[in-house]
Amino acid sequence: MKKLLSVLLALTALAAALCVTAAAEEPEDAAEAPAELPPFSQVWGKVSPWDGNGVFLKNGGKDDPMSEVVVHVGEAPVVDAATGLPLDLETVKEGDVLYAWAGPAMALSLPPQLFAEVVIGNVPADAAAPEFCEIAGRAVSPAPGGGGNSAFPLTGGGTLEVTDKTVYTPWLTRQIVRMEDLIPGARVLVWKDKDGAAEKVLVFPYGCQGYVSVLATMHDVRAAVNGGFDAELDKDVPQFSCKRTDKGVMAPIRAIAEAAGYEVRWDKTLGVVVSLNGETVFSIQSGSDVIVTPEGESGLSAPCLKEGGTTYLPLEDLCYWLNLYLSKG
Repeated sequence: MKKLLSVLLALTALAAALCVTAAAEEPEDAAEAPAELPPFSQVWGKVSPWDGNGVFLKNGGKDDPMSEVVVHVGEAPVVDAATGLPLDLETVKEGDVLYAWAGPAMALSLPPQLFAEVVIGNVPADAAAPEFCEIAGRAVSPAPGGGGNSAFPLTGGGTLEVTDKTVYTPWLTRQIVRMEDLIPGARVLVWKDKDGAAEKVLVFPYGCQGYVSVLATMHDVRAAVNGGFDAELDKDVPQFSCKRTDKGVMAPIRAIAEAAGYEVRWDKTLGVVVSLNGETVFSIQSGSDVIVTPEGESGLSAPCLKEGGTTYLPLEDLCYWLNLYLSKG
């Protein structure tokens, strides 16, 4: 299933209330930059009676806009916080406390209804609930001889600090996972120690086809697929030139798609056709601002551009339709 890299906010005012309020305390000259909405929101509460679908949680916070919320679990992992193993929702009783992490999309209703990315139960009374995070970039290592720990930038801001004692475990597989498996786009559940570093990291199956890193200089913009731009570490990582336009950065469709494992062909009627394992993902004609998928047509942020025999799409649009995480780290 394609992991959506961006979603529309159904309740703008409600989502804004969930933003970190500290932004209001910034100096006036810093207030011009809009606050970035967190990619995930945490809700929690006691399981309460509810006649509709989903799990109704109430936490009793009078000033909390999410004091009453309905969580739709669907296929989201349900994790026992004490063990890191699956928790059977059928064993959850009225009055039990659940935590849920969800994206910003909410159903327009009262109480608000949201769709869980992960649900957590059985949190020990003397412990904090683990945190759900998405890795935004590769680890930043401490300076040689300077001490400290490696840290991963996170989607929406902040970092995940890991130590040489951090334990990594996979979700529902016996696959061995390591720090190196925390690549951009990876989603994890993190138990932290008293200093805020990760004691345990539960790694969920990777939901993207890969990731794209971007390096912009005064002279050009380059994109790398499944790697970065370190001359030593990434010497075999494919890199491709993008184009700057007044509409933003345009990326070469064929080069990036094929590097990510897709098949690309030209059709005189459909234009550029991108497939995965023989199934069409999308097609686009030069000059069109509409992309065609098996589900229908969707608009683009800028028209498809053909120049010098190469066809380009807006970078963010291309990453979205190829299910590639666009690394900002």
